[in-house]
Amino acid sequence: MSVFRRSRQQASCRRKDGQGFTLIELIVTLAVAAIIAAIGLPAMQQLINANRLNGQAEELSSAIQLARSEAVRTAAPVTICGSEDGTTCADTDEWSRVIIRGRDNLASEGGDEVTSVYRDVTLPAGMQMSGPAAGVTFRPSGLSAAQATITVCLPTTKPAQNQRVITVLISGAARTTRNDGAGEC
Repeated sequence: MSVFRRSRQQASCRRKDGQGFTLIELIVTLAVAAIIAAIGLPAMQQLINANRLNGQAEELSSAIQLARSEAVRTAAPVTICGSEDGTTCADTDEWSRVIIRGRDNLASEGGDEVTSVYRDVTLPAGMQMSGPAAGVTFRPSGLSAAQATITVCLPTTKPAQNQRVITVLISGAARTTRNDGAGEC
């Protein structure tokens, strides 16, 4: 019968439960975590910027559809445009604030023309938008007065396609495409 006995050297190398990590193990773990973070951070920033752009473009597309449906519902022209004060359209192609406004036919029956603001949206910091200076007007039929493009942009090279171009067709439909602005708006 053989008896297995540990030598003193084997017994001293064995860790006791709850003793923790050695300094070498901790340094190696931190080095691996730093390498993974250095590789993943730029990709994460690109993903965040792309999601911000897509979200703003989707919000603008839904605002365009709201303007079109309000024109049909109220049987009056409705305009989506850039604004400085939230009540009137500004005559500029730089849109930092977007409103949807139109004539309220029910309230205007008394003789004075009443204009309603259906939506007022301010762009988040860093985001830029440009569109026609006169805005995009929908007729009571739901058709647009003219084809127009509105560009949502984030001045960055990450992602490379840093612009979303929303084209409003004469039919009133909106189409979104991506554009490479080379980091410029």
